[in-house]
Amino acid sequence: MKPFIFSIILLFSLSPTIQASSNYDDDYAGISFKSTNSDKSYEQMPLSTDVRVTINGVVARTQITHTFSNQTEEWLEGIYRFPLPENAAVDTLKMIIGEQIIEGEIQEKQQAERTYQAAKKAGKRASLVKQVRPNLFTTKLANIGPNEDIKVQIEFQQLIHIDGTVFTYKLPLGVTPRFQPSTQTISQSFDSTIDSEALSNVVTTFNTNSQPDRPVIFEIELNAGFELAKIDSPHHQLKTQPIGNKQLITLDNPAQAERDFILKWHPQLGHKPKATLLSETIGHETYNLLVILPPTHDLVQQQVKPREVIFVVDSSGSMSGESMQQAKAGLRFALKQLNSNDSFNIIDFDSNAKILFQDARNITEDTLLDAEIFIDGMNADGGTNIASAVELALVKPDSQKLRQIIFLTDGSIGNEQQIFSMIRQKLGNNRLFTIGIGSAPNSYFMTKAAEEGRGTFTYINKIEQVQTELANLFKKLRYPVLSNLGIDTNGVSKSALDSMELQPKHLRDLYLGEPLYATYKSLASASSMQLKGYADTYEWDFKLPNTTSGKDKGVAKLWALMKIDSLRNEMSHDYRQAEEYKQQITDTALNFHLVSDYTSLVAVDKTPVNVSEKIKQLQLANRLPAGWKAPNAKGTHGYPQGGTDSQLMFLLGLISLLLSGVILFRRR
Repeated sequence: MKPFIFSIILLFSLSPTIQASSNYDDDYAGISFKSTNSDKSYEQMPLSTDVRVTINGVVARTQITHTFSNQTEEWLEGIYRFPLPENAAVDTLKMIIGEQIIEGEIQEKQQAERTYQAAKKAGKRASLVKQVRPNLFTTKLANIGPNEDIKVQIEFQQLIHIDGTVFTYKLPLGVTPRFQPSTQTISQSFDSTIDSEALSNVVTTFNTNSQPDRPVIFEIELNAGFELAKIDSPHHQLKTQPIGNKQLITLDNPAQAERDFILKWHPQLGHKPKATLLSETIGHETYNLLVILPPTHDLVQQQVKPREVIFVVDSSGSMSGESMQQAKAGLRFALKQLNSNDSFNIIDFDSNAKILFQDARNITEDTLLDAEIFIDGMNADGGTNIASAVELALVKPDSQKLRQIIFLTDGSIGNEQQIFSMIRQKLGNNRLFTIGIGSAPNSYFMTKAAEEGRGTFTYINKIEQVQTELANLFKKLRYPVLSNLGIDTNGVSKSALDSMELQPKHLRDLYLGEPLYATYKSLASASSMQLKGYADTYEWDFKLPNTTSGKDKGVAKLWALMKIDSLRNEMSHDYRQAEEYKQQITDTALNFHLVSDYTSLVAVDKTPVNVSEKIKQLQLANRLPAGWKAPNAKGTHGYPQGGTDSQLMFLLGLISLLLSGVILFRRR
């Protein structure tokens, strides 16, 4: 009987609340100090963030300075996690201590780690910035002195997002925890870009005060290049001040680091974005950035074809609260956008996937009523097992209809590479679109999944925006795509072709109102080259303009970032050549001073400051994204935050043990 009693005690010790979050990678943004003692202590370490952004046309340069204070009497080492845009070219690291500025240098990832560890051991101040995922980075800080303030400054640049006539700058400030399924695939095992150390457990807290305890201050200089009708932000109150032909933008009050910062600007009525060519010459090579918006008139004139639309809705625990409300409202509105000759189906997924109809049904009063009942039954709980939903959605399409799959999710998963691989293998003639829900969705996953699915990514951050954003999306989906985009090389000299390197190598399909971003490196003029694309019944072409002054700083880094992304894509298709691709990525990143999967920035102060004291590691709790429920008394998030079926497993296990006890008792 003693083993039975022990089993009961053990089972209760592994309570569901503790286990509920075990399948999440706790890769939140913030600074963590892990205690070397078995009994961890958590201290409130002051942290503030200063963001300065310069936007010129379609390129944004961002400088982020994080300031935190060691208010203890001990020497500390900190681990600092922060989200960035998935298209950020990170090229600068500075560690600022008083008046001293220590600049980082780019090194191969393992070498940078060795440089950092050697400096740490020698008692030198050191900082290391490495990439965990394309939208998540980690900084380590060694030998932070007692009562000392440290500033860590990074810089990066990115392209502005354009949708129709709306321009958007986005900076993530929070990270949604990632659900990691217990099973892994072969493709995941090859994905060495995930840093397991950086994804270790981090304690989180929930701010219940009205005043931000992780304040973020913004100052943005916007040079749009045209007259503006409106500047706005969905989450933050702005102050704008015109300075010449620019706008200086600040916040009314410091922001809390729990919602993505989004800035939108709209041109005056009648303005149409024009083609933009920027170029940067380095040595004998010129790097060009081309941004063009294909005309929409010809696309709109095309006949609308009947479609089969599959809605896939995330109802996992991470979608609880406002996110679930947004998803349901979005789904109801989307159903109203379908035409009478369209058919539809709905898949609801959390730990498992459930489908409304066995096969897609036409739009009728009865099918819409069935859909409403199905939507009402959606509750946010369980894990984010998106693989089961992808498997169910990507079936062989009906040859008579265009098949469009629309995912509504926060993307809180850790097995991105597995899902990308599934989409590539099973896509066929389907088209996959992602809609990001919540205050801090995993935009890297959403963007990349849409890219693999030859679709688009839409971000809905407030329930009030559901109808507007979805109306814009369905306007795109009604009309044909501009596809098979590429360079027409007829009449181009061999020297021009040999010197040209287009990035990305394969240009994606364009939907109504979407811009084309392309970069290319050349030695010779590209004036005789043309871009071509095709819709259902017409051909579109665009003559590449002559190279400009070559003084547009930063274009080369954007070209290099796109090249690295292309190499990552090729590696994911052919793991047999993984080492060759890794070397090409490493070489490109080193040549252009960029943080990548295989390179890091490291800064070392040459003078030892801590020659005798041991470094203590304390942990500073991170903020949950806005909309997430506060942790319970034990500091865990429980089932609403994305637990798997642990509650069910717990109950089944308890019942089994009780039955075993009854049987043992009767035998005696």
